[in-house]
Amino acid sequence: MDWFRYVFEDANRHLCEKIQNVPNIPEPHLDTTFISHLMGYASPMRLAGQWAIKIDTHFIGGLSQFRSWEIADIGVFVFFQQAGKLVRQKVALLQSKRLYPDVGDVVELETYDYWLGMARLGAKQGSQAPLLAQRTFSFSMESAYQALQRGKQVDRIKVFQKRSTIPVFYLLYNPANVPCTIKTPLDFHTRFNSTPVLGTRVVEASKVHQILDSVDYFPSVLDIDLAMPAGETVSRVGGWRLEYFMSDLLLGCFVGKRFTSADDEELFEIFNRRSGPITATIAVTVDVPEDVRLPD
Repeated sequence: MDWFRYVFEDANRHLCEKIQNVPNIPEPHLDTTFISHLMGYASPMRLAGQWAIKIDTHFIGGLSQFRSWEIADIGVFVFFQQAGKLVRQKVALLQSKRLYPDVGDVVELETYDYWLGMARLGAKQGSQAPLLAQRTFSFSMESAYQALQRGKQVDRIKVFQKRSTIPVFYLLYNPANVPCTIKTPLDFHTRFNSTPVLGTRVVEASKVHQILDSVDYFPSVLDIDLAMPAGETVSRVGGWRLEYFMSDLLLGCFVGKRFTSADDEELFEIFNRRSGPITATIAVTVDVPEDVRLPD
C-alpha cells in the first residue's frame, strides 16, 4: 500500500504541475496526463514478502467524449490473485472535472475539434494574439467546477446509480493550492517535490449531487469541503486525496464494488463497447502470497 500510495502521490504532483504550467488546459488532457503517468508502472513490481503489483492502462478516447454523456471518464479495476488463481476483483468509476479559475478562461474541446483532429493545429487564420501578451489565472476556495452542473450528464449518472451497484466518484483536478495566481507567459516551468496542499481529489458522486440539488450555481472547492464528513481528517479539504482514495480506500477494500461473473453483462456494457460510456481504464493486479488471508 505504501508503494501504491507513492505512485498516486507522484501522479498527483504531475497533474498539479500540468495545471500550474498550463492553467487553461482542457480537462481531457488531464485525463491523458493521469493515464500516461500510470503507463510507467506496467511492468510487475516485486515487493517485500513475495507480494507483487502491476498497473495496466488502456485509453479509448474518441467517440464517447463528444457523442454521448459519459457515466465516467476512467474505470478502475483491482484484481487480487494467489497462486495464479483470481481470489477477488473490484471496480469503481471516476468522472473527472477540472477546477475553473475565477479569472481566466479554460480551453474547451468542442465536437469540431474532434472532427478536425490534428489539422486544427495548422488551421490558424487571420490575426493572432502575441505570445508575450500577459494573461492572469486566479484560483480560490470559491472557484467552481463549471462543467459540473445539473442536466444531461448528472441525470444519466443518477439513472445509472439507481440501476447499478457499481459506485461512481468524481475525480476533481485542482491546482496544488488555493488561493493561487498564475501568469503567462511563464518565466520557468514549475516542478513539485512536495505533496500538494489541495491537488487532485475524489468525492462520492452522491455527495456532489446533493450539492447540485441544493444550489443554483456551480459547486466550488468550499462546497465540496463542507460536504465532506467532519471525521475525514486525512483529507478534509475538497475531498479525499487521490493517493488516499486509491491506496487506503480502494486497494484497502473500503470502497468499490466486488464483482463476479454475475456482473459480466453490466461490466460489458460499460467497458467493452467501443461507443460505451467511458474513455480510459486502469487495471491493478496484486499477487498475494499464499499464506496471506485478505481482510473481509
